[in-house]
Amino acid sequence: MKSMTGFGQGKAQAASTQIEVSVRAVNGRFLETRFHLPREYVGMESDLKKQISKYFQRGTLDIFVSRRVRGAASPANLVVNKELAKKYHSAYKALAKELKLSPQLHVEIIARLPDVIKTEDSGEVTDKEKKTLVQVMEKACKACDAEREREGRFLCKDLDGVIGELEKEVNEILSLREEVNKTLLARFEQKIKTRLAGVEVDSARISQEVVIQLEKSDINEEVTRLREHIKNYGDLLHRGQAQGKKLDFYTQELLREVNTIGSKSSVSKLTQSVVQAKTLIERLREQVQNVE
Repeated sequence: MKSMTGFGQGKAQAASTQIEVSVRAVNGRFLETRFHLPREYVGMESDLKKQISKYFQRGTLDIFVSRRVRGAASPANLVVNKELAKKYHSAYKALAKELKLSPQLHVEIIARLPDVIKTEDSGEVTDKEKKTLVQVMEKACKACDAEREREGRFLCKDLDGVIGELEKEVNEILSLREEVNKTLLARFEQKIKTRLAGVEVDSARISQEVVIQLEKSDINEEVTRLREHIKNYGDLLHRGQAQGKKLDFYTQELLREVNTIGSKSSVSKLTQSVVQAKTLIERLREQVQNVE
């Protein structure tokens, strides 16, 4: 079992270029990859996405890649964002007018503002650099995956504990079944006698009606399905591949069966067990959202 949350990082040097990759994974229903690449690597996004799919099946991933060129081997260009500079200049003048101040703007002030002047590497990406990028991406993915596996072990242990508690609660519900049926039988008989007082009715017909009502209120089928779901849930927890979607499905099924039992409950002990079971299933639901 793996968690969907984790972080991994890798870096390496290719000639005069330093490459650093960070992979941050969080919860998500499907696999969503969001790349933050320097323009030199945009053309490699498709290959990098295929590389990532080897390690991740679900979750939202942010992949940050930085490329720093050092030394004189790859000179950099200075890029001036003239439109942004004009907007800064207009904003300063508008602010000065609003505050009734005399604007004293110097080009040095505007040039220091964010993104007005940027350096842009003019070096081409060599085959060696591309190979290094793939290696660094692999390192970051493995580091993130290792963290997800480590957190997954804690998740599995916690889910195991909760499913064990739920199984005990279901057994308690089953042990109450006979008591509940006896109580319901007594209530049905009393209700029928009260409503039909002084009326001659076939006793066999009354008995048949009581049996029908008991069958409608019996919780045996729901408990049987609950126990089967719990068994399947436990099996899924210890399978290697991604099981988050299946676990989420079984969590919904567990809740559905418990809700049905709750709707049939008219005995306080059974209602208390149903409430406790729903609390445990809610804990399962919260934790399963983290499972890949």
